[in-house]
Amino acid sequence: MDHEYVVKPTSGAGARFAARYTADEHDTAVRQLARMHAEGFTAMVQPYVKGIDVSGERALQFYGGRLLHASRKGAVLTPGTPYDERKVAHPGLEPWTPTPAELAVAERALAAVPQAPELLYARVDLVDGEDGAPRVMELELVEPNLFLSLHTGSVPRVVDAIVAAAAR
Repeated sequence: MDHEYVVKPTSGAGARFAARYTADEHDTAVRQLARMHAEGFTAMVQPYVKGIDVSGERALQFYGGRLLHASRKGAVLTPGTPYDERKVAHPGLEPWTPTPAELAVAERALAAVPQAPELLYARVDLVDGEDGAPRVMELELVEPNLFLSLHTGSVPRVVDAIVAAAAR
């Protein structure tokens, strides 16, 4: 097994307790899992998608069922960084204009969510697969960081969506 993988909590923020491993780091990964379980976390293991190192990760944020804005960040997990070390959660964060392919993948992911049209908020994180096509890395339906300081023009739409949801 020569591919890399990530071990991280199923629920977390800021890459806390997330780490990237190679096959020869199996024992370290097992120690991380044991520590996470001892602290009450549920862990997941996922393949490391090397496209993150090239084109970063794109976050398409939807509010009130429509694309609000998108951002791109660089890779968070670098080889050899201990899982319990603090990491920069959003390295190189910048505004992003999604490609038609990225938007189509994100919309297909959202269409798979029951009652998706009524969602107040959703974030679809995308990375490029080995073929260069966008792939869903994560689908977030609860998010504390809307990157509004990066996208100040989105604030009125967020306010309008919240007011409309509260009125329902």
